Amino acid sequence: MQVKIGSAENQVINTSIQTQGKAAEKGQPKAEKQQRRSTIFAGDLPLHKDSITLRRQQAQKKAMELVKNAWNVDRKTDQSMAEYRELAEQQRKDLQFNQDRVAECEARKENLREGYGVEADSQEQKDLELLERMHRSADSEFTEEEQKRIEELKKGPLTEYQQKWLEIEGEERIFINRVHDAESGVKIYSGAVTDMKLERLKYHKMTDAQNNAKKVMEQAGEDIQGMIVGEARDHVDETYEEQREEAKEKAEEKEQQEEKIELRKEQKELLEARIEEAREDSNRAEAAQKKQERDAREEAELLSDMADAGMNVAGANDAVKAEIKDMLNKLKLVEADIKGIEVNEEL
Repeated sequence: MQVKIGSAENQVINTSIQTQGKAAEKGQPKAEKQQRRSTIFAGDLPLHKDSITLRRQQAQKKAMELVKNAWNVDRKTDQSMAEYRELAEQQRKDLQFNQDRVAECEARKENLREGYGVEADSQEQKDLELLERMHRSADSEFTEEEQKRIEELKKGPLTEYQQKWLEIEGEERIFINRVHDAESGVKIYSGAVTDMKLERLKYHKMTDAQNNAKKVMEQAGEDIQGMIVGEARDHVDETYEEQREEAKEKAEEKEQQEEKIELRKEQKELLEARIEEAREDSNRAEAAQKKQERDAREEAELLSDMADAGMNVAGANDAVKAEIKDMLNKLKLVEADIKGIEVNEEL
């Protein structure tokens, strides 16, 4: 049995249902005819479309949830990446701004040194650079000689140039710290974006969700096909039972018709026999009547001939007349041969 399904899926399901091989015993043409009749279309079946629609809707809902969840995750990831990119860009701007401020402070210090006429390799300048190292990093390593000089500078008064220079240095340190913070922020936020990209490439959540959704729909399609095939089989069984009952009724009806035909045939034969018998009776009666008429004519002719011959047979009984008639027939006498014969009526 072939069940052809015409629907949104446009799929064809071929399922074999074993039946009795009577068609094969009665000949190939009939088997081919039966095979053609064994093809039914699912669209013609009284299927429970509500259950099929419900199964399809459930599969679609589950598939949409898988894709939606993956989409939401991807969207959140995209939003986070966008936020991190924005933060990284802001940190780059802060970095550039503070780097510019550091450069301005360096330029101010250089102008200040030139304004005061301090040589770059002078002791006054070297003392400033030593103090600068001390202020910029607590982890700076100093030699014993440098450490002693720092203690002396802390105790002794600073020159006007050194004081102004250290004021600018204090401002510069603020911008330098901001530069370090901005550099760290750029590194952190850019690294977060990179990590998210790698994570996405590693797991393919959207692709996996689409594949899983496809599998869900394929499984739903198989389930729906199974439902259609099951209902088709039930329908075929019901149809087969109906056809069997119908064939049985037709066979009984045919048998009754054949009995009626046989009865009519017997009645016809009986009627024809009676008609034939009646016809024979009629023919016999007609023949008897004709014989009687012929006998009557012959008797009349005989009496006339005997009378002409002078024979008086008046009053003779039928036996006598019959014997005379028979004798005349045998002898085939003519009128001249019987003239002058006298018949005794007692004969």
